[in-house]
Amino acid sequence: MPQPTHAPLPRRILLIHTRYRLPGGEDAVFEAERAMLEQHGHTVTVYERSNGEAAGLLQKLLLPFRAVFSFKAMREVRALIRDNRIELVHVHNTLLVTSPSVLLACRKEGVPVVQTLHNFRLFCPNGVLLRQGKVCEDCPHQSLFCAVRHACYRGSRAESLVCAAVYAFHRLLGTYKKVSLITPTEFDRDKLLEFNALRPVFDPARLYVKPNPVSVTLPQGAPLPFGARKNQIIYAGRLEELKGLPTVLEAWRLLAGDPDAPRLLLVGDGPLESWAREQALPNVEFAGRLPAKELHARMAESLAVVAASLCYESFALVPSEAHLVGTPVIASALGNVGASVTAGFDGLTFAPGDAADLARTVRALPAALAEMDPHAIRRAALEKTGDGNEENYRRLADIYARVSAGDAAR
Repeated sequence: MPQPTHAPLPRRILLIHTRYRLPGGEDAVFEAERAMLEQHGHTVTVYERSNGEAAGLLQKLLLPFRAVFSFKAMREVRALIRDNRIELVHVHNTLLVTSPSVLLACRKEGVPVVQTLHNFRLFCPNGVLLRQGKVCEDCPHQSLFCAVRHACYRGSRAESLVCAAVYAFHRLLGTYKKVSLITPTEFDRDKLLEFNALRPVFDPARLYVKPNPVSVTLPQGAPLPFGARKNQIIYAGRLEELKGLPTVLEAWRLLAGDPDAPRLLLVGDGPLESWAREQALPNVEFAGRLPAKELHARMAESLAVVAASLCYESFALVPSEAHLVGTPVIASALGNVGASVTAGFDGLTFAPGDAADLARTVRALPAALAEMDPHAIRRAALEKTGDGNEENYRRLADIYARVSAGDAAR
């Protein structure tokens, strides 16, 4: 990581975010960073939209055009910058109703702007580099419009066309050339630089790495020794194919005849919940969605957390939370989830989508735990993600100062 800069720190910040119709991780990061900035004395102004706004017939008809370029959002953001004497703008999500036009609004007002990339949408319209359950890099290597042919965004060619058009248009405008970008992991950074070398979209010198804030209150007595824990493994996340739920359930079906096999606790909800319940596996329990504090307590009393994602992910939040309470992770050897685990130290890995390999890995867990130290797992996680909000804020503040100083010098 670059050495801290001594440039002045901007205090008046405008945060821009568009919520999807269903709540997700991007919303949580936005809220966490907003609270973190306010706690550290910044004056925070918010420009927030929701894709739920496009409900009426006229709004739906206009949405494709506004997704590409919203004069309304541009006008409103310019007014907020002037009225609140904004010193720096931090953008999270602009799809769909806000549009990347807000980045041009910042340029016109002469205010430095950063954007957190929560996914790979600059190079992949569906954002996750996944097609038919497998990693796909056709769009970054060929054309954004590969996504239209395969109906990658929400299974719709029309909606995929809108997404592809948004980023194709702003490539032509050079919108991202003067935007500083934040990515949450080194894996994401390397992938983005690889794609950008094929089709330059942003300035590589403006790409920064900062983990998403991870807030975990260590349960009383944790980290527990593994011998004092329940014989269970937790799956935490949306119950959907993207997260590898079918692979996990098939693995536990293979484990069903083993009396020593750990129970699987499913935490979360999602489109495959009804299907998962219909499997009626005797060693699987459903907990539904849990408050973060309760989830972390369940993690701390479990032997491991399983993270079976089929895509690269943009930030491995669940593995980070597990490691912070001293719990190892059984992870698919893919992308950020796989990169979050050092096999034999803080978890084990298995072949993505391979239920038999996952079952084999679960059977190997007891022997592996004998070589692991829950306290060492937690210490390493603290070094990686930072000790709570203070370290995360320090990294964000350093980026803000660098961006402000760099733009002033240009």
